[in-house]
Amino acid sequence: MRTLLLLFLPLTLLATSIALPGQERAIALFRSEAGFFLVVQEDLSKEVFLILLDEALKVAEIRRMDGVKAERINDAALFEEGLIVVGYSLRGPYHRSVYLCWFNADGKLLRQRTLDFPGAEAWAESLVHERDALYVAGGYNTLTKGWFDALLLRLDRNFDVAWYKTVGGLSDDWFHRVRFVGSNLLCVGSTESRGKGKGDMLICMFDRKGRKIFERTFGERDWDKAIDAIEFDGKIHVLGWTTSYAPYRCGTLLQLSEKGKILNQQLLDLGSDFSPSGMAVVEDRLLVYGTLWQKETRFDPVILVLDRNGVLRNTKTVPLPNDQSIQGLLLWNEQILLYGESDNPITGKDIYVIALETGSLSK
Repeated sequence: MRTLLLLFLPLTLLATSIALPGQERAIALFRSEAGFFLVVQEDLSKEVFLILLDEALKVAEIRRMDGVKAERINDAALFEEGLIVVGYSLRGPYHRSVYLCWFNADGKLLRQRTLDFPGAEAWAESLVHERDALYVAGGYNTLTKGWFDALLLRLDRNFDVAWYKTVGGLSDDWFHRVRFVGSNLLCVGSTESRGKGKGDMLICMFDRKGRKIFERTFGERDWDKAIDAIEFDGKIHVLGWTTSYAPYRCGTLLQLSEKGKILNQQLLDLGSDFSPSGMAVVEDRLLVYGTLWQKETRFDPVILVLDRNGVLRNTKTVPLPNDQSIQGLLLWNEQILLYGESDNPITGKDIYVIALETGSLSK
């Protein structure tokens, strides 16, 4: 297995490859004093690695995170005392439990915890943190119902549960992402028990004590899912994808007021299957990133540039060999770093990092 790291600048292409034991998934990319580091999990062995990179994205060191007992890691957060990763572990073949793990800056295991709920299974998709608390979003199933509810947890730094809230009905519902919006928590995901179609976008706002402020759904006859949210220009922007409005997957961008009123909907139709992965703000522009189907050849990374009104101003596609997926984006020093996985027909799945100058998006 080769993990591929790419640096794209206007006239330069640098590539570095390193050997890892199997098929890896990129979890998160962070800035460090010496450069950057990637959190990576291997699909088969479930091992977790830190890949340390210098500022030119050359590999400086690979550290195995010994002691991790997770079936799957879905998200990570960096704070003063170290790194926290979340996902789930397995208590049985089909029984998931929320899993958290805390490492120091050197990759030493400090604490890990599996959260078991009596008569239920649960998993974590996303987390955010503040000084005294962690907030984890995902899914929850009481086992007797046969479907999932959306789940939001508040934990202290010992990983003890302060409270948890669920949202659901008579089918599957789950949260894909949790974000801070002002003094509140915004959770977005999917609902199959509410709304109009097979699956609708689910948007819920909670305060820090877990009290629900509002709940909204959005969608039509087919599938709709919310995958990210951000506060921009005084509005809440919720990003998702839909198959309700076109014969292929399109992006959907909603603008909401702070009270949850839907102010505007923007369909991000690129003329082919587009799977958005997330959003970021650069100055007065909103960036949407994801992958675009390139006319029966491959999925390539793509960045959409939108103005304050949600109007599409530019599209930047990065052609790469084979199919790509995008896990996230990091902004640094007037550069945009995209990271994710690339299918390799010979060796399997590779990890990539792409660096673009922010100025290139306006050309």
